[in-house]
Amino acid sequence: MRNAALKSVLGVVACLVAAGCGSRTQDGGTLNPFRDLPPIELNGQPQDMAYDIAPLGALDKGDVVRLKVAGPAVRAVLILTGDERFEEAGVLAGGGPPNATFSYRVQVSGSYFVHVQLDAAADPGDRRVTIAASRGDSDFHPPTRQYVRVVFEDDFLTGPGLFDPESGDSQELQFLADVSPTVRDGIVEHLRTVFDATPIAILGPSDPEPEEPVSRLTYRADRVLAEDQDAVDAALPPPDPTRPECQVRVVFGEVLPRGTRQDPGNAVRDDEAVVYVGSFQGRGETCRTSAINSLNNVVLTLAQTGAHEIGHLVGLFHVGQIDIMNRSATLAFLRELDFARGQIEIDAPSGTLVLTTVVQDPEFYFVAAFDVPTEEDDPQMLPAEVPFAGGPVAVEEAGPGQLGAASVGARRRVDARGEDVVDR
Repeated sequence: MRNAALKSVLGVVACLVAAGCGSRTQDGGTLNPFRDLPPIELNGQPQDMAYDIAPLGALDKGDVVRLKVAGPAVRAVLILTGDERFEEAGVLAGGGPPNATFSYRVQVSGSYFVHVQLDAAADPGDRRVTIAASRGDSDFHPPTRQYVRVVFEDDFLTGPGLFDPESGDSQELQFLADVSPTVRDGIVEHLRTVFDATPIAILGPSDPEPEEPVSRLTYRADRVLAEDQDAVDAALPPPDPTRPECQVRVVFGEVLPRGTRQDPGNAVRDDEAVVYVGSFQGRGETCRTSAINSLNNVVLTLAQTGAHEIGHLVGLFHVGQIDIMNRSATLAFLRELDFARGQIEIDAPSGTLVLTTVVQDPEFYFVAAFDVPTEEDDPQMLPAEVPFAGGPVAVEEAGPGQLGAASVGARRRVDARGEDVVDR
């Protein structure tokens, strides 16, 4: 989680330089890729992408598409569906790795699009992008859940953690050591509350290891300074000219290894992230933070920062709204936050850009990017509804000779490589 100056991107389609396209329709209007571009051929053959958005056409629930988006500058591949509120935007529904073939199963019928994000610093000659799309194996299913193990370094609050070695004393150090078990348990419990009724399952340090892949979130004691100490941080209050010694930019958390961004579509199911507890405490008497002056605030701050990083692990982007995926960790101190709908933010050489053509709605994303659990997956699940993302999601009845999404019993699954997956 890092902070940078914000800049808005107009809600128009981006032309990929190498394709030599235009951003106007034949009648001179602004081109809307969600309305004006024809669907690409689903023939499995590589096709040049003229724009950063390629329509796949209308797809039904249960359809599977197989995709490969390739190019030296491709940084991320997103799956979008049409937004009922704004015709100039698409809603994030999944994604996959660049320069690799992956499958996507449609969970909600609608119009679908592929959006490609390029390295903004790439040379024009490297901006050529091809897309190959075809109908995929109908037996492919994404996972029904993602496990995340939360672990803590032994000295996550004291080494230095929330202890300031410049102005703290032995009593403060002992207090932090004494409350460490309480804070640890509180963080795990709060994370479980945040992700309740979603496909994200939080595992504490002592919970048994599941058979499925597990991502990992580690709370470390380190204080990590940002590489660029001169960047303007629009998400934070203006610098206090009377305390220049306190204007130190830090990294509160990040996906590992450093430089890794979010995981669109939750393609990597054993990835890792970290929260740097030491970054929440200043150095010296005048720079101590008052936002963690109570046990409740400590738990709230560290838990919501962890939830932010877990959001990246499963494919969520930064948004400008004051919610868990906002890039400013300091806002998390003010009150309990939730996941909110908003336009995503992306990093660029000039700062952070608000991408108005892509809307992130976590409630929808958790439905669209994960499979609907069967009763075999979770005996507590009712066949008629699945309480994901804060509310029941209706499960369609199976037609003649078809296996319904919530049917009881075994079913064949294949992963993105076409290999069989056993339901557990």
